[in-house]
Amino acid sequence: MIARRSSEMPLSNVSGANEMLRVILERRSVRKYKPDDVAKKDIETVLQAALYAPSGAGAEPWHFTVITDKKIIENFDSRARAAMAASGIERIETIGKSPHYRVFFGAPVVILICGEKTLRKTGRHLSALADCSAAIQNMQLAAASIGLGACWIGLVRYLFERDPAFMAPDGYEPLFALVMGHPSENVNAEPRPPRREGTIAWLE
Repeated sequence: MIARRSSEMPLSNVSGANEMLRVILERRSVRKYKPDDVAKKDIETVLQAALYAPSGAGAEPWHFTVITDKKIIENFDSRARAAMAASGIERIETIGKSPHYRVFFGAPVVILICGEKTLRKTGRHLSALADCSAAIQNMQLAAASIGLGACWIGLVRYLFERDPAFMAPDGYEPLFALVMGHPSENVNAEPRPPRREGTIAWLE
């Protein structure tokens, strides 16, 4: 018999969680950044966390391109918005055409995440998307743990659909981007909304 229970588990009490769980429970996606540069050592800390993400068969099928040049970031942002505006999806087109919208939210650091098309270790494409997603989560948590803000950017995929080799090394395909910087506001000021109900089942 499958018993469905509330998604609100005891760990929602942040004050009683250990440090790792506290970061997981308190982390927020940040979409407003200060213009200040991020120290290279902090970027390297976040990248190290990515490199230690789990991957199927230990394949580590990822590649990370760190962009801090403001002109390159703006060009990347502009091309992504143009791809959104030409997506053929009304909601996405409206966002892409907005003169106020920026895909990367003005963040000083953009990290492009690419995955191997064919895994070196197995000769097949098995789990690059899942593995790179695990690496992105590690980066988000690492950034939060050292006081930085980050946001996983999925809308860049409209650009990647039009240009499948965009900034990707040979043998890789672009998957997502992550932006990072110093938050310009306290994203934890408001309580986090409750988690969606009905997403956990127990077989007992």
